Amino acid sequence: MTRADLEVAGAIVTAAFGSPYDRTDEVRRYVALQPDGWLLATVDDRPVGTVGALDYGPYAYISLLAVHPSIQRRGIGLTLMEHILGWLDARGCPMALLDATDFGAPLYRRLGFVEDDGTLVLGRDAGAVPPHTAASTWPLQAMDLPALARFDAPIFGATREAVLASYLADAPERAFVARDAAGQMTGYLFAQARALGPWVARVSADAEALLATALALPFAGGPEVVVPASNALAVSLLERHGFRVTRSLRHMRRGGRGVSSRRTLIYGQASLAIG
Repeated sequence: MTRADLEVAGAIVTAAFGSPYDRTDEVRRYVALQPDGWLLATVDDRPVGTVGALDYGPYAYISLLAVHPSIQRRGIGLTLMEHILGWLDARGCPMALLDATDFGAPLYRRLGFVEDDGTLVLGRDAGAVPPHTAASTWPLQAMDLPALARFDAPIFGATREAVLASYLADAPERAFVARDAAGQMTGYLFAQARALGPWVARVSADAEALLATALALPFAGGPEVVVPASNALAVSLLERHGFRVTRSLRHMRRGGRGVSSRRTLIYGQASLAIG
């Protein structure tokens, strides 16, 4: 996939997932983050499918396996997965992760994936009352990025400064950080137009303060949050503030023995696509 393919790839992803909004900007971000990691399938020169991966080093996240509804169930998804896994193997990436629906899980098991955890998508009730904004959060600044990446890496299980920088560049006024009395970072949250995340906190009180700050902002829809099922505190916190589980997925792994991430401290993934 190249930049010239972004519009058609976005249309395939939008159609395949039945999204109520155009997914092209999402695809554009991922291709910018990993220009060599996204594939476009064609049949008779017609683009029909996509898949991609973001290689973090210790592991990669595979996502956007999408086949246009008009040509599904013909083995295109399997072919795409075989190609992206071959690309990761050639790079020496030791482990691949993804979040699978019940429908997709049998394909991934066939390719050697095993289930490690669950992943929940929560949406907020339209009439929910925003919590009071807490005073213990501050705007995230560009100069904070190196410290943010160091704080995030042992929790996420890999360094992803480029991902964090991408979201900060998009909307610097929608990124927040929590600090302790000594000024040390204890959490952060990016409020996307339709989602909350990436969102990480060491203690639930800081996660709640960040949530209160974010929910004072306007959103284009939702917002949604993608949460590791193993983080029961995150699910409880979100449910107290008007969120409900709308989807349940399987967090699956191929290779390795598990990621050294601390999923119980992850309150919101950046997306289902890149963790």
